[in-house]
Amino acid sequence: MGIYVYSQSPDFPTSKAFLLSMTLFLIGAFLDFALLYAPNYETALWVARALLFVIVLLFASILYLASFLPYERYSGWFEGKELMLGIIAVFSAIIAVMPMNSVSEDRFGWNADAGSFAFLLWTGIVMGYISVTIYMVHHTCKDVKWEQTRKQSRLLSLSVASPALYAFAMQGAYAMNIEMPSILSPGFLILASVMAYAILRYRLFLPPVQKETAVKGIKNSDRNLDLDQKVLLIEEKRPVRSYRLFLAMLGKGKVGLVITRSHPEIVREEYNLQKTPVLWLAKQPGPNRIEPANLSILQHVITEYLRKGESAAIIIDSLEYILENNQEDKVLMMLYNLRDEILLTNSTLILSIDPDTMEESRIALLEREFQTIAA
Repeated sequence: MGIYVYSQSPDFPTSKAFLLSMTLFLIGAFLDFALLYAPNYETALWVARALLFVIVLLFASILYLASFLPYERYSGWFEGKELMLGIIAVFSAIIAVMPMNSVSEDRFGWNADAGSFAFLLWTGIVMGYISVTIYMVHHTCKDVKWEQTRKQSRLLSLSVASPALYAFAMQGAYAMNIEMPSILSPGFLILASVMAYAILRYRLFLPPVQKETAVKGIKNSDRNLDLDQKVLLIEEKRPVRSYRLFLAMLGKGKVGLVITRSHPEIVREEYNLQKTPVLWLAKQPGPNRIEPANLSILQHVITEYLRKGESAAIIIDSLEYILENNQEDKVLMMLYNLRDEILLTNSTLILSIDPDTMEESRIALLEREFQTIAA
C-alpha cells in the first residue's frame, strides 16, 4: 500500500511519509513474529527492544501524516519542523526502550513483560502519540463541510486507535483466562486495513486529483455552447452560469482551478467539486489563500498551473473584488499576460463579474478586450 500511494503521487509530501510508515509497519510485523520464536533469552530481549522502538517511530510517523488533514487548509502543525519531529520521535523511542531489561516466555513463545515498568512507560508514550493524533484530526477537521474529508478524518482516527483497542481486547481475554499469543501484529493489521480502505475509497494521503470524474449541474443549453473561446467574460449577479461552463469544460477533459472570494468548502459543496483545487481570495493569511492585492502571486500561481502540460480551465469568480483591491491598469496587465499563457497552453480562462457593482466605463473596457456572455 505504501508503494501504491508513493507511485500515485511521488511529489506529494504525505507519499514519502506514508511509504516510511508502511515500511516501519512491515519491520514491526517481522520483529513481532521474530520475538515470538526467538531462540534464546538474549536474542528475545534485543528483538523486543527493537520492536518497541520501531512501534514508537510508526506512531510518530502517523502523527506527522495526520497533520496534513484537511488538505484544503493544511494545519501546518509541523510545517518546517519535520527535523524537530524526527528528533523527538527517535528520542522518545529511545526513552521507551531503555528500561526494557527483561522478557518472559509462555507456551506460545517469547514476549515483552507486560507487567514491567518499561512496558508501562512504552505504553504511555504510544498512547500519547495516539491521543495527540486523534486530537489533531478532530481539531482541524471538526468544522470541515466537505464530506470526503470528514470520512478521511474518521477513518484515520479509527485506524490509529485500532492497535490500542486490540491491546485492550487482549487484556480482557487474559482476564478471562483465554490463552492466546502475545503478538501485536493483528492490531497493526487492522490499522493498515482501515488505512487501505480510506486510501482506495476516499483517497486518504493522496492529493486531490485535478480531473473531475462526475460532473453535475450542467444544463443542456450550456453543453452546446462553444467552449473553445480562450477568455470568457461572463456578466451575472452570481457566478452560476460561469460555473456551469466551467463544469462543462471539466466534463470534456480539462483540468480545473478555481479562484474565488467565497469559502472553498462552500464552492465545493455547491458545485460538487470534490477534486479540483480551490484557492481563496482572502486578506487573512493561510494555506490555499491568496491576498487579493497581491497580483504577482496570483499571476504566478495561475501561470504555473497552466504550464503543467495539460489543457486547463481556470475560473476567477470575483474579478470585481480583485479590481477593488488593485489599480485597474495593473489588473488588466495581469489579464493580458494570462491571456498569452492561455493561448499557448490551449486552456480557457473564465472571468465572472457582477455588472451592478462596477462602473460602466470599466465594464465597457473589459467587454472590448474579452469575449462577453450575458447570463
